[in-house]
Amino acid sequence: MNKEFFRQESSRLNKKSFRRKAAAALCVLLLALCASGCGGTELENKTFPLAVIIAQQEGQHQVCYLAQQLSEVANERADGGNMTAANASGSTYYETHQSFEKNNRCQLDMTHTKAVIFQKGFLESRAFTVFLDTVRSENTYARNTLVYLSDCKMEEMAELNNTLEVPLGSYLEQMTENEREVNEQAFVTLGTLLNEQANASRTLLIPVLEVEHGLPAIQSYEVLQGFEAKGRVSAEAARIYYLLAGQMQRMDLFLDKEEQVKLCRIKCSRKFRMEDGTVTEQLLLKAEAARVTGKSSRERIERVLADQIVEICQEAKLQNGVDLTDSSRCLAMEAPEVYRAYGKQANEYRDRLVYEVQVQVRLV
Repeated sequence: MNKEFFRQESSRLNKKSFRRKAAAALCVLLLALCASGCGGTELENKTFPLAVIIAQQEGQHQVCYLAQQLSEVANERADGGNMTAANASGSTYYETHQSFEKNNRCQLDMTHTKAVIFQKGFLESRAFTVFLDTVRSENTYARNTLVYLSDCKMEEMAELNNTLEVPLGSYLEQMTENEREVNEQAFVTLGTLLNEQANASRTLLIPVLEVEHGLPAIQSYEVLQGFEAKGRVSAEAARIYYLLAGQMQRMDLFLDKEEQVKLCRIKCSRKFRMEDGTVTEQLLLKAEAARVTGKSSRERIERVLADQIVEICQEAKLQNGVDLTDSSRCLAMEAPEVYRAYGKQANEYRDRLVYEVQVQVRLV
């Protein structure tokens, strides 16, 4: 999940394959419209955004809908492009949505939206929870719509949507489909946010979109813990979070510039010990390791990975006030004594938490 990954994925994106998928989607839409009878909205009177950028500026919602003309998508001989970017504003997201439809004399259909991109500051605003309430009540978006954060201006995202071989929303979707390290359940979606809004029980990492060399890039993540924005962590910290959450299928571990190993069959378990109010989380990580370069011993691999985990988790706790191991979710079942002491005191629990990490690898 680094710069080289995104360059590789860019070469895999096939314009012809996307058009075939879009043509199939168009057929489904046409059938749905036919089934709805004469009273349904005509296809040419609908707009199908594949990505939506949402911001809150001076008390006003600013929304940019990034779409592609479906009549051109269905034509495999088209030269590509045909992207559209349309802006709307209003005091609430619902008002903005309605204003767009009125001013453009069309109906917005968000059921095929691939990604929602929040701009900086939106997660900390009241508008964030109001937006989720609207999504829940109106049922406008699919629950598997991917979620991102970005510091880029709307104009920059719109330009990116226009210059990529496929729309930005489809690009981001294909990026996640081609991800080989992280399991699908690791990606934050609108459904994930709606569940977390109701329960406030998980740690979520929302990828922050940047533009590098004309391509989307992710170098940091915004942490949501207790449904509160806790600031950014690095891509390396995100990998440790996914690793400990059991969401990594495989992982490249760089011991130094000349030595690299590949980990697979990764499993993580944990136990808790409380003494004088201090809670020790004992993490046991097991994996198979294959040398890619160098001749590192099993002991060195285990020591380097264990040290990295402790260092990154401690740094996140000190700088962001978050527990990257998401251990509080396990207390009720695995450590009832700790849960009775700290179950309703998340901040005090985190302050009293220390990490012990043991790594066991089998060289193959």
